[in-house]
Amino acid sequence: MSEVQTKTIEPLAISPKSAASALSITSRAVYLLLADGKLVARKLGTRTLIDYASFTAFYRSLPVKTISASIPNAPRRKASGRNVRA
Repeated sequence: MSEVQTKTIEPLAISPKSAASALSITSRAVYLLLADGKLVARKLGTRTLIDYASFTAFYRSLPVKTISASIPNAPRRKASGRNVRA
């Protein structure tokens, strides 16, 4: 029995809107990343195309979030000390 192999083809570039959607940020934030030089873009007529390699490199440069074990929806402890009401 032969195996079926699939290959993923990475795009050369993505739109700022697609980049914003993939990172769950606003388009404005994408343009700020471009202005800061954290993403590389090219122009094709009026279109702005973000270099996919710079996009993935930026994502990989973000710090990894560590999540401590906790009980979801557990009641929070009150801070020690007096509660002062105004």
